[in-house]
Amino acid sequence: NIVFLGSPQVAASVLDTLLAASSSPDSAFQVAAVVTQPPAAKNRGRKLLPSAVAQLALERGFPGDLIFTPERAGEESFLSDLKGVKPELCITAAYGNILPQRFLDIPPCAGTVNIHPSLLPLYRGAAPVQRALQKQVFPLHILSVPWMQVQ
Repeated sequence: NIVFLGSPQVAASVLDTLLAASSSPDSAFQVAAVVTQPPAAKNRGRKLLPSAVAQLALERGFPGDLIFTPERAGEESFLSDLKGVKPELCITAAYGNILPQRFLDIPPCAGTVNIHPSLLPLYRGAAPVQRALQKQVFPLHILSVPWMQVQ
């Protein structure tokens, strides 16, 4: 069981790849839950819209009750729901929320990995790819996958 955490479009493309791979008959994993930011007011009408990740998950037929949108990743009700899914591995990609130790302790053996589209820790923050371009770091096909732990 894998739990995916992400919010913007760049993360939706990662989720799309995971969902496609998990639907293969010989897949060794399934995406058991999706965690994303809560719907936010967007555009001129300030209409509440789901994140790109939530939108993609729904479009792909992922069960809505397994798409979690906690305000904070340390909420007791969310952590309880997550434990119920029994994740073996959590994968984050631009989730946008700090994961507390109580969250990181839930996957029993594999833990949590963070997929990041830049060279960490050199380029991080709100616009890591843009900073790498400004500093003319090439090639930009870098993928950083550090294990997460509280320091």
